[in-house]
Amino acid sequence: MFATEAPAGGPGQAAALVRAMAAAWRLGCDDGQVAALTSYAESLLRWNARINLTAARGMDQLVAEHLPDAFALARKLEHPARVIDIGSGGGLPAIPLALLRPGLTVELVEPIAKKAAFLRTAVRELGLGARASVRIARGEVIARETPRAFDVAISRATLAPDKWLALAARLVRPGGRIFALTAADALPEHPDRDLYFDNRRALIEVSAR
Repeated sequence: MFATEAPAGGPGQAAALVRAMAAAWRLGCDDGQVAALTSYAESLLRWNARINLTAARGMDQLVAEHLPDAFALARKLEHPARVIDIGSGGGLPAIPLALLRPGLTVELVEPIAKKAAFLRTAVRELGLGARASVRIARGEVIARETPRAFDVAISRATLAPDKWLALAARLVRPGGRIFALTAADALPEHPDRDLYFDNRRALIEVSAR
């Protein structure tokens, strides 16, 4: 289903791009993780030919512009935790994050069925089924049905930062961690804001009360 020709560039080139990204972030990434990240990226690009999952049109663009979010989070999330990702879309950054941090359990939340179908395929093919699940829903529904059930909440550009932080506070246990991945000029005065991607993006962290 939705099979297309593989993206340009062989698997060796794709793996080299992923290794270069890991080296740039100084984050340990063994051969198995490189292979899994490469497989995920190639699958995402194939599916993207039929359904809109990412703005990237090639492996180099995907790695350079979309994997940094996962690496930024991976530097923060070194210990086992239950994570919820709202508006997962094509799985960025949650699936690469799960591959980089095997101690995490991740629930991917996506309201669009076609995108959720890709997420389920990716989870199955990458062998993540024991610690990653996909739910077709909106974050507001989960906050109402299972409030404050997660250790960590993440979202990338699904909602405006202030609206996301308000929603995430209903998803995460007291003392849990909330992350917003956003443009660098969003919430510029926030005290815990890490800039990356040539200072064009920001990772904002809030502790849930």
